[in-house]
Amino acid sequence: MVEFTIGILGAGHIAGKIAETIEKLDGFKVGAVAARSKERAEEFAGKYGIEKAYGDYDELLKDPDIELVYIATIHPTHANLAIRTIDAGKPVLIEKPISYNAKTAETVLGYAREKNIYCSEAMWTRFMPLTLHLRELIMQKAIGDVRFMTASLGYNLSSKDRLLLPETAGGALLDIGIYPLSLIFMVMGGLPVSVASSMNRVSSNVDAIETIHMNFQNGQMATAFVSMMAELDNRAVIYGTRGRIEVEGTNLPTRVRIYGEKNEILEETMPPENQISGYEYEFLAARNAIIMDKIESPEITHVEQRDMLR
Repeated sequence: MVEFTIGILGAGHIAGKIAETIEKLDGFKVGAVAARSKERAEEFAGKYGIEKAYGDYDELLKDPDIELVYIATIHPTHANLAIRTIDAGKPVLIEKPISYNAKTAETVLGYAREKNIYCSEAMWTRFMPLTLHLRELIMQKAIGDVRFMTASLGYNLSSKDRLLLPETAGGALLDIGIYPLSLIFMVMGGLPVSVASSMNRVSSNVDAIETIHMNFQNGQMATAFVSMMAELDNRAVIYGTRGRIEVEGTNLPTRVRIYGEKNEILEETMPPENQISGYEYEFLAARNAIIMDKIESPEITHVEQRDMLR
């Protein structure tokens, strides 16, 4: 079998999750990894059975065998590495967030359009079958017109140094808050017309907990609750004129359940039985787009990625 070959920039926790997933995904392989030191890259490559290890990111970008690059480094480095990847003529998936603000994100996306190279934020949730099913339910008005939505996501991440430091673009919003916001924007079909938010900071001045209330066109409203200091229920509820939809797992959906007007369960949908980790779908979508000579995937467009950061 001819395998689609992935190169990973970075050798941390997320890079490991990606390597584990690709190992089990038919038609794909991780062909190389690059880290800030050759030793770290070699250790990672040995752990996950990867053939090539580079101690310099640009060395991987020059590798002719790499067909798609996954950027799994810390937030402030995403935009620069994405530009260098596009310069090398390589399609790229960028670990969320695509960058730390809208200006740098638009620079990356604009450069990808200029060079006609596939580029996407690796917002894995948006590629998952359960999320695509949810989008269809909303479009089909399975609960009538959507009026209100809540979404929460929270973990105790207080021991992770990179999330506590401004210089590493830390804070709850950029690391995990974008998940409930992305889901809300997808359901509502666009950005809010007004936002009111409040937060608590940690001593380093980054945000630790926040509540974000949004008003949309046609009187729709939504509230997101985000925390990196405590575990939350991590679920979303969409209220319509003829019932509600409950999503278990805001960033990794494990069940979508529709309730009718009398609180009766109308439908319950679970992930595919053969789902590996959930990360695989963004790679399948990227390969499909690259084969079709597309620069983005319909699951999450460049406009949506830019608007999120804005």
